[in-house]
Formats: sequence, structure tokens, C-alpha cells
Amino acid sequence: MGPNREPYSDNIGEKLSPLVSTKNRLKKAGIIAILRGQNPSKLFDRGIALAKIGCTAIEVSLDSKDALQIIQRLRTELPDTIQIGVGTILERSQIKACSEAGAKFALSPTFPEGMVEDCHANDILAIPGVCNLVELHIAQKAGAQIVKLFPSTEWISEDLVDVRIPWIPVGSIDNESIWTWLDAGAWCVGMGANLCGSDLSQEEIDTKDWVGNEAQRARDIFMELQHRHNAT
Repeated sequence: MGPNREPYSDNIGEKLSPLVSTKNRLKKAGIIAILRGQNPSKLFDRGIALAKIGCTAIEVSLDSKDALQIIQRLRTELPDTIQIGVGTILERSQIKACSEAGAKFALSPTFPEGMVEDCHANDILAIPGVCNLVELHIAQKAGAQIVKLFPSTEWISEDLVDVRIPWIPVGSIDNESIWTWLDAGAWCVGMGANLCGSDLSQEEIDTKDWVGNEAQRARDIFMELQHRHNAT
């Protein structure tokens, strides 16, 4: 389906740019783990745990407590093979601080004015949110190299047959729909509580353990992802 089946670049020079490097590393990652919550130590620990079981792209949402500090700690602790980004960008004024914290990609639920220009000026890959084809084309004309389909429940794969820009579905992705989206041509997918654990929303609990079988479910997802990589 469109360019999502092969590396997306326009020329040799572009392949060397930080933005395209980040974009292609997200494709290889397959999944962006979305950390969101109000317990910074738990979010940090969960990011480390996810990296240990195979996650190579982690987003820390700005509506989390001490989000930028968490990004800085993860960037310091984890190897450069792990991509660290930021989510829930709502204003262009937030972008500079995200760059200084070490974020290399930025997602938004919408398309804030100036997001693409300011992100790319700071070597951050802008991933604006779009909820229909009109918004998608607006983002593409504004210079976006990749878009976030949000919420994913508003989209069907048939809508994307002729889309000539990589896309990432986010919102309500679970351990079954992830494979449907990847098979349909998603560049990668964004997963929150269904991957990272439902306990992250519970501020008062300070534990490194996922609830019930959620930790094993996350391991199974990354094992299947690795199996698919090995098969190609």
C-alpha cells in the first residue's frame, strides 16, 4: 500500500538527514510505546522495562508529570538504538524544550500551527495528528513527512490506498489490531495502555510490575514483531 512498503525518501541527500533517519528507524521499530501517567518514577521504570523486552521507540506524553525530565533520564540511561520522542504536542512553544530534553520525534493529537517548521528546525521529526483525508493532505502540503492517524477508530485501511505519505495509527490499538494495521501498510503503530500497562494511570501505586498478565502480553507482542522481521 503506497510508500509504506519500502523506505520513504526522495533522494540520496535526504537519506542522510536526521529527520529521514528518525523516520526510517520508526519503521524498523514497528511500535511506538506511549508512556502517559502521573508517577514519574513508574513511567521511567516502565520505559526501561519496555526497552529490555525489545521496544526501540518510546514516546513520553507531555500531559504526564515531569515529562521532559523523564525523557532526559531515558535518553541518558538507554542506548542510542532506542528512539525517544514526545507526545501530545499542543503548541509550537513546547518544541524547543522537547529538543533540549533529547526528543527526536514529536506526535500531536492535532496539527498545531507551526509544528512542522519548528520541529524540523530542531531536528525533531514532526508527526501531526489527522482525523480525515482533508487534514492529512493539509499536513502533507505543510511539509509533514509522516502523519498520525488519530484516533485510529476513525480510519479504515481502504481510505489509505492512494495516500502517498507514511502514516501511524494511534488510539485503541491492541494486541490484535496492531497486526491488522501493520499488514495494511502502517509505517508503525502507537500503543499506550494496551502495551505499556493499565497501571500507569494510577498515581498512588509505585510498582515496577504490570497488572495481571500485561507484562507477558507486551513480551508476546515484541516476540511476534521480531518473528515478522526475521521472516522478511
